[in-house]
Amino acid sequence: RFAADLADKLYARVHAGEIDRLVIAAAPQVLGALRPHLHKEVQARVVAEIDKDMTNHPVEQIEKLVKAALTD
Repeated sequence: RFAADLADKLYARVHAGEIDRLVIAAAPQVLGALRPHLHKEVQARVVAEIDKDMTNHPVEQIEKLVKAALTD
């Protein structure tokens, strides 16, 4: 249910023009559950996926992981 709800919210924001590019970072299980629910408009905006649970990670470490994903 969480993945479907998140996908709906992302679609609404993409469709409203609020999101041009999207990096999705989530635990592998969540990312796997989310992918089938993403609308094609949302999929087209995804520039990187990070299959890692970053709960309780310091912001600096999250920034490094996102930057690394964008340069791959």
